[in-house]
Amino acid sequence: MSELTLSDITVMAQGYCVIGLERTAEGAFRSVRPLPRRSHAWPAFFPYGRGSIIRFSPAATPASMPHVEDQNTHGLAPTGEQIGEAELVELLRRAEVSANLDELFRCQLHTDVQGGNAWAEPTSAMRSICGFEFRNIRFRVLSERGDANLRTKLLLPSGEILHSLPVVDREWRQFFSELVRSLSQSGTAPSAEAFLNESIRTELLRSPHRFARIGLTRGRSNEEKKCWLMLDSLFPQPNAAWLPR
Repeated sequence: MSELTLSDITVMAQGYCVIGLERTAEGAFRSVRPLPRRSHAWPAFFPYGRGSIIRFSPAATPASMPHVEDQNTHGLAPTGEQIGEAELVELLRRAEVSANLDELFRCQLHTDVQGGNAWAEPTSAMRSICGFEFRNIRFRVLSERGDANLRTKLLLPSGEILHSLPVVDREWRQFFSELVRSLSQSGTAPSAEAFLNESIRTELLRSPHRFARIGLTRGRSNEEKKCWLMLDSLFPQPNAAWLPR
């Protein structure tokens, strides 16, 4: 049995894709994406959260670039143990990290339009997950109908910018839905985008645990030659106390 500390839980179709951290022999950590038996997504009733420590039995896994973290399993089992957010972020700082764009996935990134989201060629990217301590953040709301319409712009330590990253973080998607509902109850409340870029942005930037994990999508078909960037995890995780009262 292998042991993982769950670090990322992202929305994928009608379920969730998850990633955990496994300690290496050198005392660092590497990302592992445990997969269910018949798909890449765990069901929507996935019972674990970030920081949960779980066990799994590895199964033979064919290599598929750039998702080298994939690990087929015979299922997950709880240990009953969990760590807090601050400790989890410290573990993430000892896993895959980069201060600049080229080292995120160890390949060149591309954009189709100025200010649009970036993508990597599947055969060029050497991994599909990486993190960094962001220096600044801005939110963009494409529509207040549906939690899939939240995007972010992140400033890396290098001063480079990632534009228009779709947010797939489970907790942030749920928080966005709650925020829209809360604001809709008041006719004088600011828009969700304005609230995020004022009150919520302030909470994030003053946190000592701010950290972002960027992932690569899977191609929609075997012929697609683009793996788009997405925001897998945003720390600190949202707090219900941040919602308007």
